[in-house]
Amino acid sequence: MSERNLNNKVYQQIKQMMINYDLIPGQRLIFTDLADKLGVSRTPVNNALSILAKEGFLDFVPNQGYTVHQITHEEADALYEIREILELGAVDRMIAGLTPEKLKILERKEKSFNQAVAENVRRGRFLLDQDFHAFIVEMSGNAYLAEYFREVYQRIFLRHRIGPLRGDRSVKVPAEHHEIFEAIRQRDADKAKKAISEHIRSGKEYIYSFIFD
Repeated sequence: MSERNLNNKVYQQIKQMMINYDLIPGQRLIFTDLADKLGVSRTPVNNALSILAKEGFLDFVPNQGYTVHQITHEEADALYEIREILELGAVDRMIAGLTPEKLKILERKEKSFNQAVAENVRRGRFLLDQDFHAFIVEMSGNAYLAEYFREVYQRIFLRHRIGPLRGDRSVKVPAEHHEIFEAIRQRDADKAKKAISEHIRSGKEYIYSFIFD
């Protein structure tokens, strides 16, 4: 395997560890531990961590090393704003290009998320939520927009500790998703945009209530 391919493989593996919650926000990373776990030398690990730090997923302090980045209030505000701009910006084109096949896929993604909520899934739940919203953006026909949406989404959710949905949020999130789905099914762009905006706002308030209080 070429050096470039190895660096990319290790990068993807470490990022997947963050997604799986094997590495959590605030955790200090040990080169030797990661290298041993991934079965590689320290060089590709160092290269991968350097890239992740440049992307903002890790913090680096000279003579101390890397830690998994914890999101700040300012970062969260900016990222949620970008997320909303991207998702709302895709709605008109998504509605215009909507097909029965695409609608069925979106419905399956909605049901997969609902099942995860019912089973009290934690970390994997955010990936299913990402899939639901990213597919809305993807249906606009702009693959680059969908890719950037996923990146912004991950920048929010890989930077704080995700727990089970608390209180009535476990009921509200599936209901909000269904409202979005129904608006799309009805090809009502204005209704879809309103539902998406309200969903993002309520989700943001919920998350802020336990990561910044």
